Amino acid sequence: MDYVTFKYHISVDTIEREVVMKKKYLVKTLALGIVVLFVGASVVSAFNINLEKKYNPLNIDVEKIFNELKSKLDTITTKQETITFFKEIIVKLNDYGLLPKEMTVKRAQRLITWCYLKSELIQPLQNNNENNSGNTNCFVVGITNHTFFRPYPTIYDIPIIYYLTFNTSFGTIFNFLFGFYTIRAFQPFKLGSYAYFGDRYKRVEDGNITYENMYASSGWVWTQGAYGAKKWNETFYGGIYTKYLKSDEDDDNYAEAWQPVGIRGFVGINLFNSFLSSENPTFYIGFAREVNFTYIPPWI
Repeated sequence: MDYVTFKYHISVDTIEREVVMKKKYLVKTLALGIVVLFVGASVVSAFNINLEKKYNPLNIDVEKIFNELKSKLDTITTKQETITFFKEIIVKLNDYGLLPKEMTVKRAQRLITWCYLKSELIQPLQNNNENNSGNTNCFVVGITNHTFFRPYPTIYDIPIIYYLTFNTSFGTIFNFLFGFYTIRAFQPFKLGSYAYFGDRYKRVEDGNITYENMYASSGWVWTQGAYGAKKWNETFYGGIYTKYLKSDEDDDNYAEAWQPVGIRGFVGINLFNSFLSSENPTFYIGFAREVNFTYIPPWI
């Protein structure tokens, strides 16, 4: 879960408890903060429901479609077969009404394959016996839960804005930016995004751990790129690197988040990406600069 979002990923009951527990240091910002939290959660929830209706008006079993594609992926052995297969997937998504309305079949096919062919010219395909656990400059398709594609860049990537928002009392002034961030996060077409797979979050209040959770991502991911065909199944975490973030109010009151990045430089289509229902799978197909996962929690 992205830290820009996990600040807002709090239930009404939790908010009420935190009002009592944090009253001594949240008096100045509490009123505006609660308004933003309620409005933000409502907007995001409504947006997610509308998104599913818009891109899945017939309530199609998207997971079944992608799992049927998975069985065909093991038969692909060449670059041309990969390109042909990905073009066919785009056509199928369009036939089911799952392609973004503003995105034509040819445009989607051209963009994804162009990224792949361009990367091949810059870095020619290497032998499959290279000692690399991940893949680079590759086609990628997958279904996973506890996955969040973070739009990049965003206003929160400006260091001073990020610091003021999450580490000072001025943070509530910038909370209105969350609405713009949410819109970008839910757009099906992604350009240059990176994705977290699994997460860990811990909150400490008055020196005691009051909340902690850890999630792995479950599903499957298939790639074909500089290191040939590589795939991951069942339960795993992002393996490129792990972002560690901390928001402190003082030494005894702070929150920490670990975000394992598994895909970087993604260009393609991502359906039903939601941090409010991360138990549900998100679906993605496109090109990525780098993909890697680990079966061991990165915070161990």
